[in-house]
Amino acid sequence: MGIAALCGFLLMASSGTAAFGSPRAVYVQTNSAPNYVLAFDRNSDGTLGGAIRYATGGNGKPTANPPLGIPFLDSAGSVVLSDDGRFLFVVNAGDNSVTSFRVGPGGLQREDNVNTDGSRPISATSHGKLLYVLNSEATQASITGFRVGADGTLIQIAHQSTSQPNGGMPAQIQFDASGDWLTVSERNGGAIGQIDVFAVDKNGVAGAPSASPSSDNGPFGIAFTHQDLMIVSNEHFPDVFAPGPLLSTVSSYAFSDGSIAAIDTELANAGGACWNVITNDDKYVLVTSPFTGNINSFAIGKHGKLIPVNESSVVATASGATLDEALSRDSHHLYVLDSAGFVSSVVDEYAVNKDGTVTLVGSTAAFEGSASGAAAW
Repeated sequence: MGIAALCGFLLMASSGTAAFGSPRAVYVQTNSAPNYVLAFDRNSDGTLGGAIRYATGGNGKPTANPPLGIPFLDSAGSVVLSDDGRFLFVVNAGDNSVTSFRVGPGGLQREDNVNTDGSRPISATSHGKLLYVLNSEATQASITGFRVGADGTLIQIAHQSTSQPNGGMPAQIQFDASGDWLTVSERNGGAIGQIDVFAVDKNGVAGAPSASPSSDNGPFGIAFTHQDLMIVSNEHFPDVFAPGPLLSTVSSYAFSDGSIAAIDTELANAGGACWNVITNDDKYVLVTSPFTGNINSFAIGKHGKLIPVNESSVVATASGATLDEALSRDSHHLYVLDSAGFVSSVVDEYAVNKDGTVTLVGSTAAFEGSASGAAAW
């Protein structure tokens, strides 16, 4: 992914008081100390305006993030929106906190900042009035649950270790479509990785994890269709450092009552397939891979078969490392965090075509190279 470098960036705005003309926006975090959200107003053609900065009240972690010591968090879902788009949640890996913002046509209003009861929070997931955070410290990985109040305040309701709290190297936490189950990708769990599943009771409290083996090496990003088909991108770390092979894959699983069953695994022809998002019609999954800068696209076929949309599945290649990604609410546009050696970052803007391919429509001005996460409405 590159070597940690001094951040060089362009300040696009210094105040969080300016108003958006519309609640349509894209969000990333600077992962700096102090930490900020960068909120980009989203135009109807998919292009983004200049960013407005909002302080999270916490600190990011712009140095020494495992496993490569990079300024980027190396996780999925460090910035997430609530189901209804009313709240934005951001983890602060540098001071072990999570921040909630209220989203409105005038921009973001910070509502709460609370401790995550763990160390190095890197991922979050929201469903209804629940928020869960993944704490990824190598010796004590855990998940922490919060109830989200009507005003965006956060009240802790649960804390639970992952199945591999010592050395599992988790990457993402994700609710299933029903909100009755939580999943965590454990890159280093078991022989080649595993998926943790936590039942969530009627009070929103997660129980102990049940671990299932991964279909392939280094499960990283997790996404669900509306029918609870689970799709996982497999990073194949550390194979990405070997000369020649592009061994990253994408896997699909049937997910039912907390049990997972492997369906299909397809080669991504990419190095480090980490992040994936599913279009809201459940037709395509789009995958980003930093070591090759690719965006890959697969059609989601009957019974969960994954079908490359073209011979290689590669539909775009960015100028830098393609990191976390987000789809607009209507899935007409894809936004990809694109890092130039972690010295600076941009958000690349793509139109999503009906055949699952994408077309670049623009890029933002540059900002911090430590920037992490992506969410869109």
